Amino acid sequence: MAPGTQAPVPAVAKLIQQLGLQRHPEGGYYKETFRDSHEVAGRAASTAILYLLPAGAKSKLHRLDASECWHSYLGGPVTVVELDAASPEGCKTTLLGRDLAAGQQLQHVVAPHAWFGAAPAEGTDWALVGCTVAPGFEFANFEMGEKERLLRDFPRAADWIERLMAD
Repeated sequence: MAPGTQAPVPAVAKLIQQLGLQRHPEGGYYKETFRDSHEVAGRAASTAILYLLPAGAKSKLHRLDASECWHSYLGGPVTVVELDAASPEGCKTTLLGRDLAAGQQLQHVVAPHAWFGAAPAEGTDWALVGCTVAPGFEFANFEMGEKERLLRDFPRAADWIERLMAD
């Protein structure tokens, strides 16, 4: 089976069950935990999810029309990758985690319309993060990346694109 689609290890399976998570279309497992009753432009002012990435799983490259703040909760660190044509590497990476002495960030905000994805850092068995979107997340405003288009538009980030868009 493809990475991230195999049966989860027992600790991960227990977390999925305890937290009531379900598979996310971009990869990993999630549960919406908050949807603001206040509206902005016809949608919730903000939403929040728990998001679990087991080893081998990934958040495929995608973009939203809203800001998304990632928060580190449990497990190991996660590499958040944002494609950036102006960067010499073609992308910017942020290590999201709780080890501040190692340069990890507790939170990271991805700007609206940025192509981004994430994967557990090397050696990470699993990571539980939170994602808060404002204005609130709607699947209608979620765009999954197309590998060939991303490779054409961000050729210097080909390694990350190949890794995050692999089946």
